[in-house]
Amino acid sequence: MLVFHNDSDTSYANYAGNLSSISSSTTAVTLRFIGQGASATATSTDAIVLTVTAGQEENVMEALAGAVAEARSGMTVVASDVSGKTSYLVPGITAVSSISVDSGAGTFQNVITGAYSSNDIAVTNAQSGSLVTLPVTGAASTITLPTSPIDGANYEFVAEVAGGANAIVIAGAMEGTIDIAGTATAIDAGVSITIPSGKQAVGDNFKVVWTGVNWFVTGTFITGSSITQQS
Repeated sequence: MLVFHNDSDTSYANYAGNLSSISSSTTAVTLRFIGQGASATATSTDAIVLTVTAGQEENVMEALAGAVAEARSGMTVVASDVSGKTSYLVPGITAVSSISVDSGAGTFQNVITGAYSSNDIAVTNAQSGSLVTLPVTGAASTITLPTSPIDGANYEFVAEVAGGANAIVIAGAMEGTIDIAGTATAIDAGVSITIPSGKQAVGDNFKVVWTGVNWFVTGTFITGSSITQQS
């Protein structure tokens, strides 16, 4: 049994014999397992993404393949981010980036109830794929994306209330297209964007995906002039 823990109270375990593939991209290694929703007529795939040291991707893959081959019985903790219990099976693994479980009955998106802490909402690589609700602001605020994002890291944000009389900066190198009051607005490559004071309306939403160069952004805002760009 192979075990994975992140530091967000999410864990995963599956038999080594259910490991179907290991793949890598920049600073990440993905392990895919036959999931609990698999049947004679349908497949179900669970995915664990590990954050690894840049340049160590191939070494980690080979070490994991060898370690998994020896882990056909008993229990092996491959990676644990839990404070006080941090451990990694092979050198080069630095964190559990994400745990995605396919139940075979449907796909469920993780929902984070956004709350400003010191006027900031910060998301992590481990929260990739999440929907984050945006509350009312208490002062000029920011939404902070990971400073070292993994390629493909993605987040959706939706306003569940009006934002209040304060601007919200979404920092990072952006590019894409946002629908603003029915008009498609191009977001120039490399800029950050701001929701001006009083412009966040209920239902406003946007999604960002890290391409390896910029955050590709799409979204819909109800009110005109609800997004500004800063180089």
